[in-house]
Parts: sequence; structure tokens; C-alpha cells
Amino acid sequence: MIIEFGDNVKFVDNEKTRAAGVALKDGVCMGFTTPSVTNIEFIGDTEIDYAISVELKDNSEIVWTTQDLLEFIDHGEGQVMEIGNKRATRRADGSWKEEIIDPSKEKSNWLKRLFKKK
Repeated sequence: MIIEFGDNVKFVDNEKTRAAGVALKDGVCMGFTTPSVTNIEFIGDTEIDYAISVELKDNSEIVWTTQDLLEFIDHGEGQVMEIGNKRATRRADGSWKEEIIDPSKEKSNWLKRLFKKK
């Protein structure tokens, strides 16, 4: 299985991850890169010139690593991403449900919550 953006992962426990201080830590995949082009430092050895960015859940640190040092947990169901007038919500199967945001409804809902009588 290929780990993708938004997937929840856990570092395996081995010499490399222990030496890097990330063994058994959980995180979220934030993307990938080609190390030979970007010259990033990463944990592991890669023959395919591919590294994954993981944001650690305990301290938000970003760690670059090879996929073989990660275990897939789940696709992060319920994550929401908004860009411009589009919203995407992650499904359990890893797909994204996309919808158009109506700015007038979003603003009025926000205002209603802000001025809600208690």
C-alpha cells in the first residue's frame, strides 16, 4: 500500500527509527518529495528516490522518511481541507468528498454562531 497525503501512520521500531528518536511515534503524511532534487535529509535508505513527510502528532515536528519505516494506520477519515470555494472531506476508504462552498451561507452561519444568544 502506498502511503498518501492525510494518511495516519506510525513509525516502526528498529535501529534507524530509534536512532532518530521517532520509533513507534504516530503522525500524519503531509506529502512526498524526490530527495535527489530537493536535497532534504531523511531517515532510511531509498533506492527509488522517494521520501514521505510526516507531521508527528505529539509535537508537530516534520520528519522526512522512507515508506518502509512507516506502518499505515488509517486514511484519517473526517479530515477537512478548504481551498478557495472548495471543501474536501476525507472518507474512510481514502477518497475525498468534494463540495463547493457557498460563501454567503458560510458567513451567515459563522455570524449566527458568533452572535448566538445564550
